[in-house]
Amino acid sequence: MIPDSQAAEAWRANLFLADVAPALLDQLEDLIARAQYAPGEAILVEGDDSDRVCLLTAGRAGVYKGAERARLGSVEAGASFGEMGVLSGAPRSTTVTAETPAVVWSISSASFATFRDRTGVDLLAVSMRAQAGVLGDRLARTNDMAAQWLRERMEQYRIREAFGTLFTNVVLMMFIYTSALGALREYAAAASSSTLTSSALLVAMAAGAAWIMKSSGFPPAIFGFTLARWPRVVAESIALSLAFCAAMTLCKAVLLHWSPAHDHLDVISPWRSPAGMAATVTAYLLYALLSPVQEFVARGLMQGALSKMLTGPQVPLKSILLANAVFSVSHQHLGLAYALAVFVPGLFWGWLYHRQGSLLGVALSHVIIGLWCTGVLDLASVVAG
Repeated sequence: MIPDSQAAEAWRANLFLADVAPALLDQLEDLIARAQYAPGEAILVEGDDSDRVCLLTAGRAGVYKGAERARLGSVEAGASFGEMGVLSGAPRSTTVTAETPAVVWSISSASFATFRDRTGVDLLAVSMRAQAGVLGDRLARTNDMAAQWLRERMEQYRIREAFGTLFTNVVLMMFIYTSALGALREYAAAASSSTLTSSALLVAMAAGAAWIMKSSGFPPAIFGFTLARWPRVVAESIALSLAFCAAMTLCKAVLLHWSPAHDHLDVISPWRSPAGMAATVTAYLLYALLSPVQEFVARGLMQGALSKMLTGPQVPLKSILLANAVFSVSHQHLGLAYALAVFVPGLFWGWLYHRQGSLLGVALSHVIIGLWCTGVLDLASVVAG
């Protein structure tokens, strides 16, 4: 706290009272009230009655506007604030908050009236005339900052609207893709034909997603198409993906040890297509080629759009969960259990994309984890029981 002795007479030197004679200031001494404010404490609140002028004699205060608390500027020791509201009678147009420990001396509307009755002097009029130039500059700066704040708000609204349209188109495309897979599933008798069918649809979906991205008008980097810090991104993705694979291997080993329903399975049991080795190799290659396509849609488009659309707390977490939910639903054609199972690595990839901001790392991770978990470990057989 600021000691009383430091600011006992400081209000007399405030710019608001610069043109007031010392004898008149003596008449104000019992009409002015002192208060101390801690950092973050509101001195004036937007929308409240304009019932006093504040003289800041120690510390610094910030001026904020709106529910988003856009910072319009600051008030330093020796200056005053709140005059325009008292003069106009309108409610407070901004919030003033202490940014450091602050000492404020306040002159209420009633004190101005009492001072005028005592001395015959309109203290507010005298002070405002003396500060005409200062107040004019302050008003001009405030108007400029308010205009900038409005421009920024309009730009944020435009971006959210554009990403909202983009996300809507992506969800519609995912619905068409998932519905088509469900309809074609009954016609895909062999695993190889199922893979080829879903791969063809996924390529078509990627083409649609690319068109949506291009028509949005946003640069490719917004959707994760960037090589910034690529050596670090690649190294980190490989290391984290190998750790994830080791954890999944351990989980499968524990499950096989403790679950009688799965004791007939091996920890390492590479998946093979019933259609033969050629179909098996084709399936693995298609998975490696198409995993980046899935990440482009799920992370680059959906998660990226959600992170720009959503507001409030925990936006990254919300965007990861929602995008991953849609990603999981897109696997419903493989069964409910499988769709729920892919939710776990999807959360990991969502976190990795948020951390790196690049499709390179998350696509590489998807290939590594996918080939290990669905290929080498064949976790689909565990899910199937």
